Amino acid sequence: IWLSALYAMLEGASYSLEISRDDIGGALSWNAEHRRSIVLFDTVPGGAGAAKKIAENVGVVVESAVKRVTDCDCGEETSCYGCLRTYRNARDHEKLSRSAALRLLHQ
Repeated sequence: IWLSALYAMLEGASYSLEISRDDIGGALSWNAEHRRSIVLFDTVPGGAGAAKKIAENVGVVVESAVKRVTDCDCGEETSCYGCLRTYRNARDHEKLSRSAALRLLHQ
């Protein structure tokens, strides 16, 4: 669920804020309260301000992420290159699910 939501957020941020997908990355982490969290970051050396822009517009990013996984025509329990899959996350393709991303993003 978390991995699917992570990639949905990255795709949503890229689309809604017009940030090159190559300029942002993400990871899953545990916070101090032992709760799972999504971390989005700049991949540009020295940073380009993308992470700050995402933080300032997180509502728009979530809306765009939900729209991306809702509007796709692939099966709900899977994913495709139109919603969550990219060349860079090829190792995770079998784990990614549009419905899983939606369950978390709707919370």
